[in-house]
Amino acid sequence: MPKRSILVFGATGALGGHLLEALADRGLPRGSVTAAGRNKERLTALDAAGFQTAVVDMSDAARVAELVTLHDEVVLISGGDPDRASQHQTVIDAARAANTAHVYYTSGVRADDDQFPINADHFATERALATSGVTHTVLRNTWYVENFLQSLGGPRHTGVLTAAAGGAVVAAATRKDLAEALAVVVTTEGHEGRTYSLSGDVDYSYDDIAEAMSEVLGREVVYRPVSPGTMRDLLQSSGLAADAAAFIVGLDETIAAGAFARVGDDLRRLLGRPTTGLTEGLRSA
Repeated sequence: MPKRSILVFGATGALGGHLLEALADRGLPRGSVTAAGRNKERLTALDAAGFQTAVVDMSDAARVAELVTLHDEVVLISGGDPDRASQHQTVIDAARAANTAHVYYTSGVRADDDQFPINADHFATERALATSGVTHTVLRNTWYVENFLQSLGGPRHTGVLTAAAGGAVVAAATRKDLAEALAVVVTTEGHEGRTYSLSGDVDYSYDDIAEAMSEVLGREVVYRPVSPGTMRDLLQSSGLAADAAAFIVGLDETIAAGAFARVGDDLRRLLGRPTTGLTEGLRSA
């Protein structure tokens, strides 16, 4: 494998952590991979594990440019900040100025479907990459299995999974599977200009999700669909702030509209195996 240096933005997050290990497992020397992020404690641990590290805020254009210039390739794991589209643009501008060999971006499944506002920042970043002239690959990630961990609290005590998702299905995948697929793309050839839509192998209904929770929790869990208004009231009555409740209900409505239903076999093909199942994923997480 040719000697190369890879800069990973967002390396201190959960997906980034899995990616670093997957890159090492696939033969990239840890010293050739720079983990960049804001979490200094996590960076210290990654440094001890043999990776290069760099403290960076993606809003700092000068620091971003400095780091990008020092590396051959860039992995841009999408951020969670309110201004993430601007931050992503900063990285792309730096990559263009530095003539970076390849940028890999983790987007969101169905990012090009404007009926899902949740993907607006992703699609803006994809457009910026397309017009930048930089060689790039886009990986559109589905809903994380681990996201359902946040919903386990209620069922653990009540045996009821409540959501305003109607009869929706979700082809969820684990972060580890998605990170492994990204590592495959980074360490193999032929991905220039490609966009991969990454879904789990199975469209899980919320009844399926409740069944998986039953197995993980060791008690029966049933799914109780409610209206968005009822869900908002339930969340606020439990002490959640109005804006936080509205955000969660908005996610349920996005799921109900089919945003995370299965889109194909790209993830399975990149992994070379079936994707991790829901119950196994929840247990591992």
